[in-house]
Amino acid sequence: MLIFFFLSPLFYIIRNLKPDKKNLFLLYFNIFLYFFISIIWLSIFGLHIVILMSLYLSFFWFLPILIWKKIEKNVPKKLYTISLPLFLTLAEILRNSGTYAFGLESPGYFLIDTPFMYIAKLIGVTGLTFLTFYINMLFSDKKNILKALYFLSILIFIGTLINSISVNNTNSFKQKFTILQGNFRPIFQYEENYENLINKQYINLFNLAKSYPDSIVVTPEVIFRTCLNENKIISPDQTSFVGSIYCKNNLYYNSIYYLNKEESKVVYKKEHLVPFGEFNPIPKNFSFLDKFLPQLGDFEKGKTSKPFKYKDLHIGFLICFEDTLPLLIYRKLKDNHINLLIVASNDGWFKNTYEPIEHLNVSRFRAIEFGVPIIRAANTGPSAFISSNGDIIKILPADKVGILFDNFNIKKNETLYSEIASKEDKFIILLSTIILTLAIFNILRKFL
Repeated sequence: MLIFFFLSPLFYIIRNLKPDKKNLFLLYFNIFLYFFISIIWLSIFGLHIVILMSLYLSFFWFLPILIWKKIEKNVPKKLYTISLPLFLTLAEILRNSGTYAFGLESPGYFLIDTPFMYIAKLIGVTGLTFLTFYINMLFSDKKNILKALYFLSILIFIGTLINSISVNNTNSFKQKFTILQGNFRPIFQYEENYENLINKQYINLFNLAKSYPDSIVVTPEVIFRTCLNENKIISPDQTSFVGSIYCKNNLYYNSIYYLNKEESKVVYKKEHLVPFGEFNPIPKNFSFLDKFLPQLGDFEKGKTSKPFKYKDLHIGFLICFEDTLPLLIYRKLKDNHINLLIVASNDGWFKNTYEPIEHLNVSRFRAIEFGVPIIRAANTGPSAFISSNGDIIKILPADKVGILFDNFNIKKNETLYSEIASKEDKFIILLSTIILTLAIFNILRKFL
């Protein structure tokens, strides 16, 4: 809940700021510090990466603030309080979109494990982010503090009410699953001995999963760093969804395989790749920059996938940070009858930081928004079974080797956000455009 107060000093500064060069620099620096602290877990790739990324992310807040300051006095009075929060929310939508999307660190995610998080069933994390900005805007003005407190009380009531309403779903059923967690920290360079050790560890975990012979095995992202369609390392006794690499015509795909004794096929190729982590976005003319930036993989982008059907399951797959992109999930779920999402991840790069827990919480928000249960398999953990209400049913903590079994309840709930996700973004864009247009019109009218 502190996020509702944490940003109010920044909003106070913005509202009272004289937009000269010195003040704008100090403003940008304050925004930079916010993001620098938030993404310090990226320092595994070097402090320069944290600095560059913080500068990049800060731009998405600084630009709408700069525009707002230019038109502030000409914004219609009734729209004044929502204008800056809307502009900032629009900026968050833009930075969470496209090839270079970075879906973490939106203020709405800080509302995890509070009554407010259940409001995401109605308006998603994007809507929660707007509310966070809006309430901070209210708190930044002494005249509106009481209004902010009333509004917070109403939101607490709404969130509690939503959580207390149980939805009877006659289509729910149970399916046994076993998650494998090998707990190996990834390394930058391929080392055969280390890869053999990882392979052996996961093969041992497959054998351990035989204790639950009727369960479906789910593994993290790329547990076998080889082309599994060319090098058949394992033929599991049980139905399994295995993270590995698919190779074709000298192209490589971060993939999930469907494996059992008789069958082996790719069921998912990752659709949204991580810049620098999975592809190099730097043009060849600027290749001299490569030595300053991390290069972890060279993958091809998969095409839009269909859900994988297995018995009564309609499964959608996500790899790594794809679960941070709600519109990607919206497109997957739309008209596809998906009743389970499987997230295969490897947060081992960020071991001993807050990132693995933060990433787990992102998955929980996706479950709340779309009313879909989620199985999250992470190499270094935490791995978890997450209900369609965002509750953690079972969890295997970070830095542990082992398996996690559950007779998982497959229960999909209909949510408002699952119907309006893309419309909400368009509405925010439209309303921001209207406010900007009205302000410009008021400016022009002074010269007529």
